[in-house]
Amino acid sequence: MAEALLGFVLQNLGSFVQYQLTSCWGVDQQTHKLSSNLTAIRAVLRDAERKQMTNHAVKDWLQKLTDAAYVLDDILDECSIHFAKMHSDDGHTSCLSRLHPNDILFRFNICKRMKDITQRFHDIHEEKSTFNLEPGLTEVVQRVDDDWRQTSSDITEPVVYGRDHDRDQIVKFLLEDANNREELSIFPIVGMGGLGKTTLAKQVFNDHRVCKHFDLTIWVCVSDDFNTMTILQSILECITRQNPNLNSLEAMRKKVEEVLHGKRYLLVLDDVWNEDREKWEQLKGKLQCERAAKGATILVTTRLEEVAFIMQTHPAYHLKELSGDESWWLFKYHAFGPNREEMGELVSIGKEIVRKCVGSPLAIKTLGSLLRDESEVKQWQNVKESEIWDIREESSSATGEENSIMRALKLSYFNLELSLRRCFSFCAIFPKDFEIDKEELIHLWMANGFIESKRNIEVEDVGNKVWNKLYRRSFFQEAKRDEFGIITTFKMHDLLHDLAQSIMGEECAAFVEGRLTPFSSRVHYSTLLSSDVSSNVSFRQFMHAFKKVQSLRTFLDLGPSFRVSDSDLVPSNHSLRALCTQFSWLSPLKNLTHLRYLSLIHFQGSLNNSICQMRKLQILKLQRCRYLCGLPKNLTQLQDLRHIVMNDCREVEKSLPKISKLRHLRTLSIFVVGSKPGCGLAELHSLNLGGTLRIRGLENVLNELDAKEANLIGKKELNILELSWDGNANPKGSNVSVERVLEALEPPSTLKSFEINGYQGRQLSSWMRNSGVLRDLVDVRLSDCENCEELPPLGKLAHLKRLKVSGMKNVKWIDGETYDGVEEKAFPSLDELSVYNLPNLERLLSDEGVEMLPRLSQLRINGVLNFKVPRLPCVETLDARGIEDVTSFMEGVGENMACLKTLRIINIKGVVVLPDEFSRLGALQELYIEEWYDVEYFPEHVLEGLTSLRILTIENCKKLKSLSEGVRHLACLHGLRISKCPELVALPSNMSQLSALREVSIESCSTLPDGLQRVPSLRVLHIEECTCTSLPDWLGDITTLETLGLFYCEELRSLPSSIQRLTNLSHLIIEYSPYLKKRCNKETGEDWQYISHIPKLELFFTRRLTFCGF
Repeated sequence: MAEALLGFVLQNLGSFVQYQLTSCWGVDQQTHKLSSNLTAIRAVLRDAERKQMTNHAVKDWLQKLTDAAYVLDDILDECSIHFAKMHSDDGHTSCLSRLHPNDILFRFNICKRMKDITQRFHDIHEEKSTFNLEPGLTEVVQRVDDDWRQTSSDITEPVVYGRDHDRDQIVKFLLEDANNREELSIFPIVGMGGLGKTTLAKQVFNDHRVCKHFDLTIWVCVSDDFNTMTILQSILECITRQNPNLNSLEAMRKKVEEVLHGKRYLLVLDDVWNEDREKWEQLKGKLQCERAAKGATILVTTRLEEVAFIMQTHPAYHLKELSGDESWWLFKYHAFGPNREEMGELVSIGKEIVRKCVGSPLAIKTLGSLLRDESEVKQWQNVKESEIWDIREESSSATGEENSIMRALKLSYFNLELSLRRCFSFCAIFPKDFEIDKEELIHLWMANGFIESKRNIEVEDVGNKVWNKLYRRSFFQEAKRDEFGIITTFKMHDLLHDLAQSIMGEECAAFVEGRLTPFSSRVHYSTLLSSDVSSNVSFRQFMHAFKKVQSLRTFLDLGPSFRVSDSDLVPSNHSLRALCTQFSWLSPLKNLTHLRYLSLIHFQGSLNNSICQMRKLQILKLQRCRYLCGLPKNLTQLQDLRHIVMNDCREVEKSLPKISKLRHLRTLSIFVVGSKPGCGLAELHSLNLGGTLRIRGLENVLNELDAKEANLIGKKELNILELSWDGNANPKGSNVSVERVLEALEPPSTLKSFEINGYQGRQLSSWMRNSGVLRDLVDVRLSDCENCEELPPLGKLAHLKRLKVSGMKNVKWIDGETYDGVEEKAFPSLDELSVYNLPNLERLLSDEGVEMLPRLSQLRINGVLNFKVPRLPCVETLDARGIEDVTSFMEGVGENMACLKTLRIINIKGVVVLPDEFSRLGALQELYIEEWYDVEYFPEHVLEGLTSLRILTIENCKKLKSLSEGVRHLACLHGLRISKCPELVALPSNMSQLSALREVSIESCSTLPDGLQRVPSLRVLHIEECTCTSLPDWLGDITTLETLGLFYCEELRSLPSSIQRLTNLSHLIIEYSPYLKKRCNKETGEDWQYISHIPKLELFFTRRLTFCGF
C-alpha cells in the first residue's frame, strides 16, 4: 500500500512544481526537501514491506509514512482546487488574484502546513536509517525465504476429507478422456490458496489406478521461477534420479525427448504462477515429443485463472471449499485425534471455529492442530474470538512470524502488481459476506485515486481490467450476472477478507452501535453498519468517534434501509473523497471540496448549489430520491463529472441545461427533453454515454433534425435505452412527425434492452424492422403505443429473452412475419412474455404453422379478451387476468402447457363452479385463485386432478361457500391461504387427511373456519385482519402448532385459555390488536397466564411497531 500511495503523491507533487505554484505560494524550499526525502524513502519501501512481516517497528514506521502521505496528498489537492478557482475557463486570473484577502490567507495557511508536513517527512526519513533497509530490492528478493513452498509427490496428509469426488473426476479424465489423444493433454486445477490443490494433485499422482496406467509419473514444483531449463532438469532428475549436468537447452531437450520416447507419462507442474504465454509455449514445445505414447498428460496446479487459460487443452477444474460436514470431520481429526474424548463444550466452540475457516482445508488444519493439546475452554474461546491474522502457531510464536494461513494467502497478494494491491486491500471496507456491486467498487477506486486512465484507455476500462485480474486470481468469487450477461455483484472469501483487513490494519474501521471510544488517527476508510443507528446513537457520540481522525478518505453507509434523523450522521472531515449516505436529510454539503464520489440514497431534500463547489466530483449517484425534481443548473461547472446516476427518481422533470459542457460524462441515467434553449436532444451529440439512458419528454422535440443530433447510433457503450413520450406536445412541436423523430433516434446495434413508452405514431421506424440493428437485444418493452397496428419482427431476434407489450389496442398478433423452412422457430430464446391490454389480440403469430417459443417459461396475460393458448410445452408459470371465456382458456392451458407448475388466475366473472379443465393440471404445484366474483364451489373431481399441488391461495372470492371433500386428494399440500372469503365459514370434514399441510393463513374473515383444528401436522398459523371478537376454544386442539401470528385483529377482545394447551408453541406474534395490550401485560394481564410458557413473544400494539417490553 505505502509504495503505491507514495508514488501517487510524488506524481501530484511533480504537478505542483510544474504549474510553478511552489514559487507563487512561497513553498519552494519545502517542496525540494519533500521531493528529496520522498524519493529516498521510496527506494527502500520494498525491503520495508518484506521486513514488516516480522518486525513490528518497521510496520509502525510504514504506517507513519502512510498517514503522512495522506495528509500531504490532502494539501496538494487543496492547492489544485484553489488554483482552479483562481483561473476562469479562458485562462485569465479570476477575482481571487494574489492580492485578494482569500488568496493571501490561503497562502499563509499552505506555507504553515507545508512546513509541518516537511518536518514530519524529515523525521520519518531519519527514522528509516535505524532499520538497515536496502534500496532497490526487487520482488524476487522478497521470496528468499520461500523454502516452505517446495513440494514433492509423497503423501504428507495421511487422511484427506472431502476430496474423493474431486480425485475421481480427475482420475477419470486421465484414464478415459486423455487416454486416446495423440496430442499432449494439459489439465489445470485452479483455486485460491489453502484449498488443497497440491494435496489433491498428490492424491491423484499416488492413486493406484494412475500408477498402473502411466509408464512414467513425474513431479515438479515450479513456483515463481518458470524457467524452461530448470524445469527440464527437474524432469530428468525425477526420472533418472541423477543430475544430467547439461549446460545447453538443446542438449537438455534431446535428453528429455530420449527419456520420454514411447512413454505414456503424467507430469505434475505444481504451484505455477507464470502468465507469460511465450515461456509456456517454449516449454510445451520441448515436451510435445512426436514419439511419446498416446495419453501423455500434464496436470497443473495454480491459483491464477490466467495461467489455466494459457496452458489448458481441457477446461480447468475449479476446486471448491469443503462442505460444513467435511470441514468438521477434518477439524475433529486434527483437534481431537483418534483417541481424545470430544468434550461437549469444546465441540460447540470448535464448530464456531470451523465456520470461521469457510471451508479452507489449510485454515481448518492449522487451527485444529493448534488446539490439539489444549483442553482448556478458555484457550479454544481465545482462538474463536481472535482474528485469523493474530493467531500464532507454536512453530512461529517465538519468531513472530505469521501463521501458515496468512503466509499462504499473502503469496497471492505479493504476486499482484502494486496498483492491484491497493484495489484489493480497499475491499476490507465492506463487511464479510457482503455482496459488493462491481461498478460501485470501480467508482470508489476512481474516487480514491487507486486507478487512473492510461493513454487512450478510459479510467473505467482500467478499473474493469483490474477487477478481472483480481477475479481471475481468485481474490473475488461468486460473481453474479444480470439478464444481459454483465457481471454486477460479487463476494470475497472470508479468509481473503481477513487478508485485506490484516493489510489495512487501523486504516479501515467500521462504526457500530454503542461505540464510545474515538477511532485512531490512522483511520482513512470507514463504514456505518448499524441497522437502526439513528435511534441509538447521538450526533455528538457519532462525531466524537471521528474526533482524532486526520484524513478520512471514504465513508460508506451500508445499513439496510434509510433513516430519518434530526442530525446528519456524516463525518465532518473535509478530506473525504467518497461519501455514501442513506440519511433522509443533509445540511448543506459545504466544505466537502475534495469529494470525487457522492451517493445519496432516500435523500428527501433538494440539491442546492453547494454541490457545485465540489470541483473534483466525478460520480454523483441519486437513488430512490422521490422528491428530487432536478439538478442545480450550475452543476455543469464540474468539468470532472463522469457519471450522473439517477435511479428511481420519479419526480425528475427537467435536465441540466447545456449538459454538453460536461465533456467527460460517461453515464446520464435520465435526460428530459425541454423546450428552452440548451435543453434539446442536440446536447447529447458529443457525449460518449454508456450504460443506461432514459430519454423522456420526447413530445418536446422541435424537429427530426434535433432528434438526429442526439447521435444515439454513435453511443456504442449504451446497454439500455428508454424512449418516452410523456404527454401532449408543446405548441412549437405540435406539427412534428413523431414517426420521423423515432426514425432519427436509431440506437447502436450493441443495445441489450430497449423500451418505448407513449409513442403515438401509426408505424414504428424502419430500423426496428432491421434485425441487424436489434440483433443483440435481450429485453424489449413496448407500452402505450396506442395507434400502432403491427409490431416489428421480434420473433426473429435470436437473443431476445423478455418481451412486454401493453396498451396497443389495434394489434392482432405479436409477430406478423412469415417464417421459411421447418427449422426456423419464432422467438427461439424467449423466456418471459407479458401481454397487457391488447383487446384485439388474436394470436401470438400470424403464421400459424410455425413452431414458436421453445424456451418460454413465464407467460403473463391481462386484458386480452379472447386469447387462444398455443402449444407452449415449457411454460411453468402462467399469470392470467380478465379472461372472458375462462372455460375455453383453461381448456387450452390443459392441452398445451403440460409442464405448468404455477398458475395465478385473477378477475373472473360469471363462473359459479371451478371449471373441470383445472383437473388436467397434474403437474401444478402452486394455484392462486383471486377475485373470482361469482365462484361458490370447488368440485371434488376438479381437486382430484391436482395431485402435485403444494400451495393453494384463495383470495377475494366473496361467494365461495365450500372447498368440497375433494381436498383429501391434495396429498402434497403444504401451504393454504384464504383471504376475504366471508361465506367460507367451515372447511371440509376430511382436513385430517392433509398430513403434509404445515402452514395456514386466514385473512379478513369474521371467524376462523371450523375444521382447521383437524389438520394433523399444522406448524404455522397466521390470522390477519379478522373482525372476530374472540378465537374459538378448539384452537387449543392444534397441538402441533409451533408459530401463531395475530396481525391487525383490531376487534379481538381476548385470547382463549386453550392456548396454554399448545405445548409445542414456541413463537407468538401479536401485532396491532389494541384490546390485547392490557390483557397480555406481563404478570398483571388476564391473558398472561395463557402465553407465559411460550419462549419467544413478539407483542406490538401500535402501527409504529413500538415494542411493549415485559
